[in-house]
Amino acid sequence: MQPKTHVVDGVTFVATPYRAGTFVREDVFRRQLTITCRGEVEYPEDDPVYGTWWTPYLVTLGESGLIEEAMALAGTILAKDEFDLNSAIDALGFRPELVLIHDALGRLVLTGQAINGGDIHWGEPAISDAEIAAIAQQVDELRGEASYEAAWDNHCTAEGLRRQARALEGRLVHASWQKHARQAVLNVASAH
Repeated sequence: MQPKTHVVDGVTFVATPYRAGTFVREDVFRRQLTITCRGEVEYPEDDPVYGTWWTPYLVTLGESGLIEEAMALAGTILAKDEFDLNSAIDALGFRPELVLIHDALGRLVLTGQAINGGDIHWGEPAISDAEIAAIAQQVDELRGEASYEAAWDNHCTAEGLRRQARALEGRLVHASWQKHARQAVLNVASAH
């Protein structure tokens, strides 16, 4: 779906599909969504005998004007395993966890969980108040379990629970994007 464009005094405006009757300057529209990927970056130890270590890292994947285009861009980058790690000096690699799409105001539009092999499982946004409340409760329970496991030095189990909580929490997108993001997820799912 390519939105309609209109030229006024030599400036191109796009009829945004996300707000009826609204036109946005084309350059602003094309970068209204920012795609990032949360994961872990690998660094070598000071002494090579000790191998490597991992630390949380957020990498920017790009910008887009449409949710479906943002999803496709993220999918392409993850499938090719081509992450821009120039700011992470000495980084050996990157292990993706979550793909996050935010609007220009920093509001969450959509989240997808990175799956082995470069695939992304896009979380269907919660829409009803009951669904949102249930997800928020599950997230709290998972974080509570993670704290309990961490207290017993079960750090791998605790991190797994935190990872589940982050993925689930990704379904709690901003209210103004819920229906659009849900439709984009359904469109992509039906295309496969």
